[in-house]
Amino acid sequence: MTTLLLAKMNLARFLFLASSAFVTTAHGAESKIESSEAAFHLGTAATVCGTISEVKPFAKGVYLNMGPRYPRQHLGLLVWNDDAGKFAAKFGRLSSLQGKRVCASGFLETYKNSIQMKLGDPQALNSPR
Repeated sequence: MTTLLLAKMNLARFLFLASSAFVTTAHGAESKIESSEAAFHLGTAATVCGTISEVKPFAKGVYLNMGPRYPRQHLGLLVWNDDAGKFAAKFGRLSSLQGKRVCASGFLETYKNSIQMKLGDPQALNSPR
């Protein structure tokens, strides 16, 4: 009976610690990384900092490429055309960000073998002074 009680206590302690770790991860600060490290953080939320090497419009939006230019960019920040007005209100023309260091917060994912972060809110993109 003592062994069973000890096992239940250990299980309860494990579940408490596991749930505490989940809450800390889910509500804690996201990591801040350089654009060259983005590939190591796929599937997570992060704040990624780097220099915009290229502003590349396409039919449905604009890519702000960090690191080397396309096709070797570290990260493509995606702004859909529907959201472009909000970004223009904060930054003016997005092309003005080319050559500037920025930090973007969001979810890192892949699309067609490239790493991207979709930005819908201009508050997720900052240009440190």
